Amino acid sequence: MSVAQSNPTTAPEAARAKGRGSLLAKLLGGALVVALLAAVTVAVWPESAADRAHDDGERLGQAVGDLYYADSDAEVEAALSDIDGAVADTREHAGDELASQVGDQADALSRAADGFVGSRTTDDAWEADLYQAELDVALDDLSTGASDFRAQGPEVHQAFWQGVDDGLPQG
Repeated sequence: MSVAQSNPTTAPEAARAKGRGSLLAKLLGGALVVALLAAVTVAVWPESAADRAHDDGERLGQAVGDLYYADSDAEVEAALSDIDGAVADTREHAGDELASQVGDQADALSRAADGFVGSRTTDDAWEADLYQAELDVALDDLSTGASDFRAQGPEVHQAFWQGVDDGLPQG
């Protein structure tokens, strides 16, 4: 009589143990593959339209803050250039409606900058009043346009204006 015949349960137990080890290895391997796929998906997933709009708005807000705190003509020119760049990026990333709104806001900002610089650099009181009026109207246009658009905008538009708010200097 052989050893295998004297203990008939040894062979099936060994097969079950081998099967359990194989099953555990398959489960661990599958979990590893799922984790790897999840990591790759997160790394290469494209940014959402709302995220892009927020980033564009934040860049515009920072440029507006730079314009607000500009102390020289060179700083004003640099800030206006940054605004133009932010507007161009927004046009590329957003629809026509948002791009039109941003263009209107950029126009109002440009008029506000002209009014501000003119009111500070002119020696003529009448011209200073005229520049101040230009500045006041441009600031009203900025405020009204932003408020109206923010109130009626969908998620992407709201994300853009939240980005503008986040980009503006606080304080």
